Amino acid sequence: QGGETGVVAMQALRGDAVWKAMAEGSWATGGWDPQLFEACLTRSQTLTQPETYSHRYPSVEQIREWVKDPVVYRYEYADGVKATMLLMNGLVGDFTFAARLAGEPQPLSTLFYLPSTPNVVYSAELMSKAEETFLTGKSPNPIDRTLLTTGLVEAGVRSLGSGQKRLETPHLAIRYQAPRASSFAQS
Repeated sequence: QGGETGVVAMQALRGDAVWKAMAEGSWATGGWDPQLFEACLTRSQTLTQPETYSHRYPSVEQIREWVKDPVVYRYEYADGVKATMLLMNGLVGDFTFAARLAGEPQPLSTLFYLPSTPNVVYSAELMSKAEETFLTGKSPNPIDRTLLTTGLVEAGVRSLGSGQKRLETPHLAIRYQAPRASSFAQS
C-alpha cells in the first residue's frame, strides 16, 4: 500500500553475533521472530538434512554446525516495518520469505522460484535493461529502487566494518512507487 517508504536504520551481523541474535528470539531483543524463520525453512526445497535423512526440522546445534559463516541484515523501514534477511549457506540453497500480516494468525510464507544454475542469465537480463534504457532514454526500473538497494549494500558493509553496529540511514528514507508491470526476466 503506497509503495516503498525507505529504510531509516539497519544492522549487519556475522558469525557468533548471528547465533547470539538467534538465541534472543525476538526483534525487540536483538534477534528475529523464530516463527517466521521456521516458516521460511519449511518452505525451502533444499533444507539440509542430517546423514540419517530423518526429514526433521534441524536443531539449533545442527544449524550452527552446517552454517559456517552466517550473516544477518536487520532493516527498520520508515513506515515501521521491521525485516530480517538471513544468509544461511549450508542450511538452505534457495530463497524464501515469511511475514506477519495484520489480522492473520499464521505467517504468510513463500518460496521464490529462481532459475537453476548453471543456466542463470542475470548478466544478460541486466544488459537487456541497460539496452532498453539506451534505446528509450528511460530506465525500465525505478532509479530510486537502485539508489535504495545499492545504499543498503553500502550500509551493510559499513555496519560489518564498524563492529556490527546499528546504523541510522537517513539518506535511505527514499520513497517510490513500483511500476504495475513486472520487470522480471521474460522470454
